[in-house]
Amino acid sequence: MRFFILFSLFFFSALSSADDMRPASLTIKAADSSSYDISWTVPLKNGKRPAFSVVFENGNKMLAPKHARQINNTSRESWSINREPDLSGSTILIEGLAGSTYEVLLRIIDEEQQTITAVLNTDKPSFIVPDINTIEAEDTILTYIILGVEHILIGLDHLLFVACLVYISGTRNKLLLTITGFTIAHSITLVLAATEVLTIPILPVEAVIALSIVFLAWEIAKNKKDSLSLKYPILVSSSFGLLHGFGFASVLSDIGLPETEKISALLYFNIGVEIGQLLFIFVLFWVYVLIRVVNSKLNVQNFYKLVSYFSGTVAMIWLISRLQAF
Repeated sequence: MRFFILFSLFFFSALSSADDMRPASLTIKAADSSSYDISWTVPLKNGKRPAFSVVFENGNKMLAPKHARQINNTSRESWSINREPDLSGSTILIEGLAGSTYEVLLRIIDEEQQTITAVLNTDKPSFIVPDINTIEAEDTILTYIILGVEHILIGLDHLLFVACLVYISGTRNKLLLTITGFTIAHSITLVLAATEVLTIPILPVEAVIALSIVFLAWEIAKNKKDSLSLKYPILVSSSFGLLHGFGFASVLSDIGLPETEKISALLYFNIGVEIGQLLFIFVLFWVYVLIRVVNSKLNVQNFYKLVSYFSGTVAMIWLISRLQAF
């Protein structure tokens, strides 16, 4: 049993340093009735750019050569095209997306700042541009809620932090207060960072997020009931939650927010994050129940140790790798 646990720790620790799952972003903004400025952002994977390319169907003319650069571990390209009379009815294809684990947030903005929003993935690598006047506001709402849910569920650092919060809370009332404190705190910094009221370099933030998990894992392993963290877990969740909000905001800075619906898109992204967070807590509870059914000898204390060792090992790997990135 011990060998299995140790093997699992190192196996999943190795997985934790795997692919960068941030979505790519393709923004097409009208300069006039037939000219469009293209912004194409792709997260780097292990320092390398995935082999994706944007393909427009015939009928588009490039007006300006592509300008490429790397910023904050992303590859960014910009160029301009012309299409008569407009993009309606044309097909946009992301070559290389089929068969990958990436997603692409596509946004098309017309002269009136109306926005079409869609998510492309391995099952849907292309998009036929509709008449923008037929797009409903619900499309943007659903897109950003889904992005929020997906981000929290594939963001293993945020999930491990939430898992640790669950186990330092102890009771349902404390858990409710702890998760509420975390939600309020990361919502504040998410709004401030996404609206550029307050900006902090993301690399130090990501390192401290990893450190926050190490801290909580250590507190769980010690299990001292009189420690400040276990007595008042809301203090830990709200203070570190401020940093996690900057982490959420870094994703939005990469994929962007629609100009005419910036606040609502930000709100719905945050709602998606909370939905994903609650889903994870629900799954975590049933995982524990199932483990108890399979192994009745596993008590709560041993399960806490498993959570602390797993979370601490993974977070230390993250911390070291993120410090090396400075």
